[in-house]
Amino acid sequence: MSTPRLLIDIGNTRLKWAWCEPDAPVPATAGLPTPWQHAGAVTHADDGALKTLAAGLRALRGSGPMPAVWIANVAGPVIAAAVDAALVDAFGALAPVQWVRSAAAHGNLANGYREPTQLGVDRWVGAIGAHRWLPHDTLLVVTAGTATTLDIVTVSADGRARFEGGLILPGLALMLGTLARNTAQLPALDVDDAGTVAGANLRWADNTHDAIAAGCLAAQAGAIERTWRALGERGPTRCLLSGGARAALEGALAVPCEMHDNLVLLGLHAMALADA
Repeated sequence: MSTPRLLIDIGNTRLKWAWCEPDAPVPATAGLPTPWQHAGAVTHADDGALKTLAAGLRALRGSGPMPAVWIANVAGPVIAAAVDAALVDAFGALAPVQWVRSAAAHGNLANGYREPTQLGVDRWVGAIGAHRWLPHDTLLVVTAGTATTLDIVTVSADGRARFEGGLILPGLALMLGTLARNTAQLPALDVDDAGTVAGANLRWADNTHDAIAAGCLAAQAGAIERTWRALGERGPTRCLLSGGARAALEGALAVPCEMHDNLVLLGLHAMALADA
């Protein structure tokens, strides 16, 4: 990798980014690596966030070459245009950008969606990242963001891999917020509140605050554990957990899981390496 790579994951609520220095070695690990040297996130609601991000990226580049930029975007054209403007602000010109789209296949990973291009690009790229580093394993890929997505990657005896599909649930924060907005007397909770309850391992609660948190966590964990059991009937499965609410969910799960900061960025990294 002779030029830097800038990886950008534009989600529904936040933009996450990572900067990979040229020719930096990928950390040796038995699981999922974090192969970038700088990373961060900004929220869409922060009006000055992209301006601040542009200044930070300009400093990272310094006098070095223009980075190659790989972007997965599920937030639509308005934020895409704002990111283009931020890249010009950062580098003085629009850097070479790959706006990733879902496809029928990537390498030996086939897209089993009925209409492959309709699969959310974040789900597709996250599966690519997970499979790149765990190529022989059946995977349950859980991303706990604005939505909670459960995606399944299987590997056949001849080594061919397939994205089988999955589930989409309201995310933990969305569940908690919907209860507060649509009921007259229930309190508003956030993901940190739910994480505290998960750490206490409550099965049922003796107060409304904890009952809401425990109920929403149980709904999320139940979907994951049910899918885990179904996959387990076929053979060993690895559960991977990513996204902003991952820590709260981990505390509620009764199945083993491995955490990663951002599987979408990991997938973009894998795609950039394959293209080099």
